[in-house]
Amino acid sequence: MATATSGTLRQRLSGKTLRPSPRVLVAVLALLIVAGLAAGARLYYASLTPVTVVVDGVERIVRTNEPDGLKLLARLGYQVRAEDHVAFPQAGRIVLDRARPVRLRGSDGSQLAWTRAQTVGAFLAEQGVRVQPYDQILLGDAAVTVDSVLPAAPWVRRRTNLLVSETEQAPAPVDLRIRRALPFILEDGGAVPARQMTTALTVGGALAEAQAPVYQGDTVFPPLDARLQPGQRIVITRSTPIRVTADGRTMGTRTQRSSVGDALAELGVMATGLDIVFPSLETALRPELEIKITRVREDVVYEEQRTPFQTVYSGDDSLPIDSQRVANPGVEGVRRKRFRIRWEDGVEVAREMEDDWLASEPQNRVIAYGRQIEPKTLDTPEGPITYWRKVRAYTTSYSPARSGTPTSAPWYGRTRIGLTLAKGIAAVDPALIPLRSRLYVPGYGLALAGDTGGGVRGKFVDLGYDDASYQSWHWWSDVYLLWPPPPAYAIQYMLPNYPRFPDRR
Repeated sequence: MATATSGTLRQRLSGKTLRPSPRVLVAVLALLIVAGLAAGARLYYASLTPVTVVVDGVERIVRTNEPDGLKLLARLGYQVRAEDHVAFPQAGRIVLDRARPVRLRGSDGSQLAWTRAQTVGAFLAEQGVRVQPYDQILLGDAAVTVDSVLPAAPWVRRRTNLLVSETEQAPAPVDLRIRRALPFILEDGGAVPARQMTTALTVGGALAEAQAPVYQGDTVFPPLDARLQPGQRIVITRSTPIRVTADGRTMGTRTQRSSVGDALAELGVMATGLDIVFPSLETALRPELEIKITRVREDVVYEEQRTPFQTVYSGDDSLPIDSQRVANPGVEGVRRKRFRIRWEDGVEVAREMEDDWLASEPQNRVIAYGRQIEPKTLDTPEGPITYWRKVRAYTTSYSPARSGTPTSAPWYGRTRIGLTLAKGIAAVDPALIPLRSRLYVPGYGLALAGDTGGGVRGKFVDLGYDDASYQSWHWWSDVYLLWPPPPAYAIQYMLPNYPRFPDRR
């Protein structure tokens, strides 16, 4: 079976039906081409020479068969300018030091220059530009000096060289400006005029550079915003700094006036009337002068003092005894005083009395007391009595043994008018109840005012007893003074307000 199979395979191989596939032919052909190209590339790369290229200090190695160095740089994308520096220090090494663009601006316009200078001063010398001592050099917006390093120009990518994978670049110019200094004359106040130099464009900028500050109240000619002209004269008229204290506040200001009065008028601060200005209005101003205005006013005020009235009593024959009425209520008097008061800044500093007078006399309060006496009748257990006055009196009692008199004394048991003490005799205050007056006391009976006592004063009646019939009294009682009344001179029309014992009953 194996033999048959082998024979069949040989027949197929030797038969006319054996032909190569088109796809196989194409693949074989592609392989042959790629192999040829690879072999050619290897041969080409082997034929290239390595060259070291240094551009602006950056070193790289490229392989090339270009024998011309400048053409090689062009193929790498570097356009060599006349200002650039190309060196071939040794075989296989190219050094390119490219110039940088600088746009130089001045008062006469601007120009673009290419340079390999490292400092601002070297570039300006290269361009034949002289810088005066007060001129200003600006690199962009920053002020620089001739010794400042000139910055490298920024290089911008343009396109890619497919052969060497290098970047073609173009630099952006560095902006360099020169601002020329202008002369001017400065007259600052009373100082000697001085020649100055400035790069400022305006009068205000020139004064700022000259460190000549302008304060409120100063005047400048020409104005601060005026454009500065060469040789221009700038005049500053200085103001004087002062401090003014008035109406509770202090303010600092400046003025060109010459006196205190003129300065206050300019500020609108007025001194009127009695106001005090220190120093005086005529005082010449000097720097940092302290001016104080003290507000002064004077007021006239009146004060009243009430003068109390007196209370007097007046007898009235038409008014019953032991009654009163107000005949005149009384009016207080008025005493007036006039004062002049001085105020300084709202504070009283002086008070002077200018006048003192009695505006109205006091009118006494008049109390009328009754002096009319009429007989009155009272029914009592002892029978009706006729009396002329009833007195509410504090009544007590005593007897010979309770009077404090020694029994050995010759006057023991005897009364003031010489009677023997017994019931029916009472001790009284003779100023109120005359001795030998007849009395009636409810609960006691009739009595004769026949005795006195050291403690018997005012509305006080001490009722007498003998020792055997003694009764204790300690309370207020109505005491009736029996008719007839004593002479008018012996009558005390106004009863005293003592004693003030409590009623013990």
